[in-house]
Amino acid sequence: MTTSAASQKLDNDRIPFHIKLIYGLTDWGNTTTTTIVGFFFLFFLTDVALLPARYTVPVLLIGTIWDAINDPLIGVFADRVHTRWGRRRPFFLIGAIPFGLAFMLLWWVPPFSNPLLLMVYYTIAYILFDTAFTFVVVPYGALTPELTSNYDERTRLTGYRMAVSMAGGLIAAVSVPIFASLFDTPRTGYLIMAVVFGVLAIIPYFVLFFNIKERYTETQPSQLSLGKSFLYTWRNRAFRYAAGIYVTSWMTVALISALFQYYITYWMKLADQLEYLLGLVQLAALICIPIIVKMSDKLGKTRTYIIGVFWWVLVMLTLSFLPSSAHTLAYIIAALAGLGIAAAHVIPWSILPDVIDQDELETGHRREGTFYGFLVFLQKSGTALMLALIPMILSITGYVPNAVQNTDTLNAIRFMIGGIPAILLSLSMFFAWKFPITREKFAALRQQIESKKAAE
Repeated sequence: MTTSAASQKLDNDRIPFHIKLIYGLTDWGNTTTTTIVGFFFLFFLTDVALLPARYTVPVLLIGTIWDAINDPLIGVFADRVHTRWGRRRPFFLIGAIPFGLAFMLLWWVPPFSNPLLLMVYYTIAYILFDTAFTFVVVPYGALTPELTSNYDERTRLTGYRMAVSMAGGLIAAVSVPIFASLFDTPRTGYLIMAVVFGVLAIIPYFVLFFNIKERYTETQPSQLSLGKSFLYTWRNRAFRYAAGIYVTSWMTVALISALFQYYITYWMKLADQLEYLLGLVQLAALICIPIIVKMSDKLGKTRTYIIGVFWWVLVMLTLSFLPSSAHTLAYIIAALAGLGIAAAHVIPWSILPDVIDQDELETGHRREGTFYGFLVFLQKSGTALMLALIPMILSITGYVPNAVQNTDTLNAIRFMIGGIPAILLSLSMFFAWKFPITREKFAALRQQIESKKAAE
């Protein structure tokens, strides 16, 4: 294959609309469950299940650390699977139902009065949910580079996925407070919510299984051990920067999500308007996704990311210093956060496939599952620390559930929702600035891969 022929092949490597749509819609279950867990689970534990804040630390820390550990395990395993259905699709068929059922277990309050028993139950439930979640989500993410080798088409495909992600997040964020208020006790509302969203999380994976065809079904599976897989993955310079971008941005998302309800309830005193503010944040991010995709087409992925995230830093710092009486301004700031949130969702996921192509050129293997597994391992390790930090600080400052909070607690909530995100996002912008794969370098990379395959 000549260089011009290889280039033309890459330019024509477009994905049909219905495949983009099906792939994007499958993120419904992932995003609704993680949005609900991210925004509401900690608050549910402290204010609904009445688990003391200090007892929530092991739940979140142990559960999230296990989730981080199982990501590379499943990622490496997914690269070794070789069936007539491909390497990824069997996971969707096997894992969809356990995924939905495990989500439901998180939101049941067992009849235990002993906080230690409650802590043990929720730790086990969290571990089960994270395991089932990883079993389907890591292979799902690994499909992105398998569906197209076009630099910009990958961003567009990620845009479809993140549009569904934001729409699902919007629906989930608005629905949970409504469910909680529909019944005599919030416990019943949360459990009914979990059943509804758990069932809806299962269905898209079966649709994906029967409609997606993998490009690399016949690729020889990698036989590297877990340790060597991590070593070879970490040696990839582009992966280290991509991991830095992803980890810092998603630590920020996790931190803000977990704190948002506390901030709105106890600082802004707008608990009765929580669903509107959450909905506005998600809607603004959804509207900004096509803007980010278009900006990426014009400016490149990392430049677009830096612009969006810099804007987000300014917004979060403003939120940190917002007076508790500035209710109208809170809505405006919630809407302004959309551009940064959209950039943090679209760009990190769209640059990882480019890293995987570079690895293919260097090693001769397609190791999508390994890369996605290790990336999420790093992200969740950082997230575990963030989520453990919140209840620790709340407990130290004297947080009391369903009560007027003292000044130290309120100041801690304000700093954690503004100052810490500003630090994390500044690091994220630095990693994006250093990321080595530009559009031009990617085009040369893909041509080398296609020429190498033609020669073989």
